[in-house]
Amino acid sequence: MITLDDKIDKVREFVKSKCDKTEWKDNVRLVDKDLTDWKYHVQLVVKYSKILARKLGSDEEIAELGALLHDIAWIDSLKNDPTHEIIGVPMAERLLGKLGYPEKTIEEVKHCVETHKSMDSNPPKTVSAKIVANADAMAHFDSIPYLIRIGLKNNDNDLEAAVGWVRQKIENNWRNKLTLPEAKEMMKEKYDAIRIVLGSME
Repeated sequence: MITLDDKIDKVREFVKSKCDKTEWKDNVRLVDKDLTDWKYHVQLVVKYSKILARKLGSDEEIAELGALLHDIAWIDSLKNDPTHEIIGVPMAERLLGKLGYPEKTIEEVKHCVETHKSMDSNPPKTVSAKIVANADAMAHFDSIPYLIRIGLKNNDNDLEAAVGWVRQKIENNWRNKLTLPEAKEMMKEKYDAIRIVLGSME
C-alpha cells in the first residue's frame, strides 16, 4: 500500500527528474537541463508554500503538491511555452491520478497550477492556490542570480537588458503577485535590498 509520504515522494522524484535531463534529436542537443530549476525555483516555491500554509492554517499537502507541479509544463517543455500554466493542468492530473490521489485533491492542485501565474486574468480562488501563486513570486526574491541567468538567455547575453528584465519582474511580483499580507511581510527586507542592488523602477 502506498502511503501519503510515498506518494508525495514520487511527485518530488518526478518533478526533479524533469529538471535534470538532457534531450537529443539527430545527435543535436536540444536542451541541457540541470538541477538549477529544481534548486533555485521549485524547492523555494515548496518552502514558501509550506510556510504560508502553516501560517494560514491551510492544507500543507495541497500547497506542497501545487508548488511541486505549478511549473511542470514549463520545466518539461523544450519551447518554454508561455501558456505553461494551462498545459500543466492535464500533466498534473495524469500524475496525481496514477498515484491514486483523491479527485478532490487533484482538482485543488489543478487549480493551483492553472492560476499560479496571473493574478488578473485568472486569479486563484482557493487559499491553497493563493498560497502557491504568492510562493511562486516569493521564490524570485531568493534567486536573483538564477533570474539574471534566464534574463541573459532571453536577451542575447545583454546584461543591461537582463538586469532590467529582473528588476521589472521583481517589481511586478511585489506590486501584483504578493497579495497575501503574510507573504509581503516576509519579503519586505529582501525587496528593499534588491531595489538597492539593482536600482528601483521609479
